Amino acid sequence: MDISSLSIPPELRESLKRRGIRTLFPPQEEAVKAGILEGENILMTTATASGKTLLAEIVAVKTALEGRMAVFAVPLKALAYEKQLHFSYYGDLVDVAVSTGEYDSEDAWLHKYDVVVTTYEKLDSLLRHRPRWLNRVGALILDEVHYVGDPKRGPVLESIIAKAKYLGLRAQLVAMSATIGNPEVLAHWLGAKLIKSSWRPVPLKEGVYFDGLIRYADGSTRRVPRFHDPEVALALDALADGGQALVFVNSRAATVNTAKRIAEAIASSESKLIDASSAAKLAAEIESTSASRIIGSELASTVARGVAFHNAGLELELRRLVEDGFRSGVVKVVVSTTTLAAGVNLPARRVIITEVKRYDPLVGNEEIPVMEYRQMAGRAGRPGLDPYGEAIAIASNGREAEYIEEHYIRGPVESVRSQLFSEANLRGHLLGVVGSRYASSLDEVLDYLSSTLAYSQLGPAAMSIARGKAEKALEQLTSWGFLEGEGDAYYATELGKLVARLYVDPEVAALYIDLIRRMRGESQPAYIYIVAKASDVPKIWRGRFDKKLAAEIARSFPDVVDEDDEEFREEVKTVQMLWEWANEVPEDKLYEKYGVGPGDIRVYVDLFDWLGSAAAKLARAVGLPQRGEAMAKVTLRVVYGVREELLPLVLNLKGVGRVRARTLYQHGYRTLEDIAKAEPREIAKLPGFGEKLARGIVEQARGLLQEKKAI
Repeated sequence: MDISSLSIPPELRESLKRRGIRTLFPPQEEAVKAGILEGENILMTTATASGKTLLAEIVAVKTALEGRMAVFAVPLKALAYEKQLHFSYYGDLVDVAVSTGEYDSEDAWLHKYDVVVTTYEKLDSLLRHRPRWLNRVGALILDEVHYVGDPKRGPVLESIIAKAKYLGLRAQLVAMSATIGNPEVLAHWLGAKLIKSSWRPVPLKEGVYFDGLIRYADGSTRRVPRFHDPEVALALDALADGGQALVFVNSRAATVNTAKRIAEAIASSESKLIDASSAAKLAAEIESTSASRIIGSELASTVARGVAFHNAGLELELRRLVEDGFRSGVVKVVVSTTTLAAGVNLPARRVIITEVKRYDPLVGNEEIPVMEYRQMAGRAGRPGLDPYGEAIAIASNGREAEYIEEHYIRGPVESVRSQLFSEANLRGHLLGVVGSRYASSLDEVLDYLSSTLAYSQLGPAAMSIARGKAEKALEQLTSWGFLEGEGDAYYATELGKLVARLYVDPEVAALYIDLIRRMRGESQPAYIYIVAKASDVPKIWRGRFDKKLAAEIARSFPDVVDEDDEEFREEVKTVQMLWEWANEVPEDKLYEKYGVGPGDIRVYVDLFDWLGSAAAKLARAVGLPQRGEAMAKVTLRVVYGVREELLPLVLNLKGVGRVRARTLYQHGYRTLEDIAKAEPREIAKLPGFGEKLARGIVEQARGLLQEKKAI
């Protein structure tokens, strides 16, 4: 189907032509015939790179050009910013905004944008606030909708759909995924037409590697030159054939170790497999960009040989450099944890899956789901560059090779099952439902729940099961003081409304309130301990246990903690790391001591920006304003990684982080007044400052002081 025949505005059609898009892929054509451009609800379960995203973008831009707003929801922040980049390809046809944080806000400013790209959690929080601009939404697009079966994000997706139905939003729904085992069930629940296709623009060959031989599912074989490590052999074989390789491993440490081994093999190869000059330039840029000298040096050393590792420890800028380097062909091999398969569009000639098992500290080694295998395998094949893509799983013996082929290559993807009715999930979403006035009685709550996937999957016993679970959840919320019951009616208390707006798990909110009330003294690490108790905050197990700090925290909560408990020890180590970060310990020292990279620190910073701020507001709400202020100050120290005296500088001056703020402070520029009086050329002489930045900082300080005088 030629795009000239599509019922879209002429300016959108011309924009597509300028990008070289002339015809549609078969799955896209099928969706168009099903009415996706005429407002029909559509669920597209089609292969990776089959054009789902492009079609969704067309729907969004068309909706905007027709005078309404489009909302594009994704599971990860990284995907949100990638989608924003995609919409930039449409020039000035649409104004695009990204909203991913600030759960306690309705983001009224979004009303002036044509397309809003957001995460599931942020969209759900926006629906709780019910901003006025919701009635402008003409298209709701849900990417990676298979996450509806995820224990954490799935209930959020269900809640979004249920709220949209309750509000009667007259918005077209477009949902997309490459891996759903029961798409018919999901389409029925969504009220959408199903577009299901296995068509790919690049054919996919799947196989299993064992003992020097790839056995493909079609019966063909390929002998691979032997190396000590199968993943090294498979990567070099792909490069020798003119391709690139993505190698998926099951731990962060393995990304670094595997990348080093492949890089060493490339360096010792007699064949010219990389462009050494371009790789050296990229390596130098990585080393100069990295906040961590150790990580930057490690990554640069492998990139110089055409190989990169990619994991959550890397800061966003380094990940971007790696991804761009791979897309441009300078980086030939990327070794990643499975997060890359879900988070970034980075196709390769050959995808190498080193293991179909991973270690879980609770259950030991467990098999990865078929869905996860398909997500990784789907990255094989670069449209327009590769004649085919390969997904190769490595087996340790013949029996495992047979199992991988039967279970993962030929086997069905798991069916998506709702996770909404677990106790923790249901409590949080019911508080949001009552607190946002979607329901105010048990019957209304049940009516709301009847529109969820969980309810539809329970069968004939759905009503009785839903009633029992809802009653238990409402009772628990009432016991925490977040709801009040009056006959059949339920009302959110002011405290409950606050918890719902903050988008905090009610159990976590109850824990925070209890700890804030019980706390003795004013230990700043104890405030960090309160926030770190939430299950959302990753716990640290590396590093020496600080007994003195543990005793200080124990004194702050004498009736709560058990100093001999292993969980407490991990919580203390987490507090240790965060307290050191807040006292300006350099990233490299934290990495050496705790194995925490700049990317990990960014995760902690984002969590404290949310949970620490929430804890401060909860403290004020329960009549402890001084503790609320103390919590807010400690939170800011963690967010910015500075001692207290630097807060005025990092809070008020753009371009001034922890390192530059300390430099200013040490050279006598300790207040905004000091900086406003300074000559920019004097600040420009300081390490890490140039003339442009120095002028900007001085101008900011002077402007802020003038604003204060005016007030």
